[in-house]
Amino acid sequence: MGRTWAGRRRAQWVGATALATAAVACGVALMAAPAEEYPAIDGWIREPEASKAAPRAAGDPSRAAVAAELADAAAAAGLAAGRVHPAEEGGTADCIADWTGDGPADEARLAALETALEERGWQVMARRGDPFPEVALSSGSWRLELHNGGLLNTTTLVAKRSTAPCDEAFRRAEETQGPRG
Repeated sequence: MGRTWAGRRRAQWVGATALATAAVACGVALMAAPAEEYPAIDGWIREPEASKAAPRAAGDPSRAAVAAELADAAAAAGLAAGRVHPAEEGGTADCIADWTGDGPADEARLAALETALEERGWQVMARRGDPFPEVALSSGSWRLELHNGGLLNTTTLVAKRSTAPCDEAFRRAEETQGPRG
């Protein structure tokens, strides 16, 4: 079985910490890129450059602001909302924002959705095509994976906040609930 999102993040943190410690011990300034967020081994193809979207200027958005952006971008792309899932509870409540459509998007609407997200400050980081199309975007501390099709046969936007408190909350949730929740 593959690693879960939280497990990969924890492994990346341990590796980055060890590398930074070694660089400081040798007197070398560490200016390398962050650990691989979207590894090729998982099928991700990183964008050669971040998309042309301007980075978010107003700081890190709240969960409510991200949820509103996702809904607004989907509406701008002409996608209809599907079933509303119950909001996250507990320690991860402020760390996840999502939106689910009523079915998969055609190529034109998927492109319009990506454009609408970029207009709202999201930057495309990577893409994956198998077994169904996915796009990874980021905005501030938020990481968004856009899924089209898949097991639910719908367009799904799931944004997770990548901060120390949220990473810890995801770790605790995985330990207590298991990788499938």
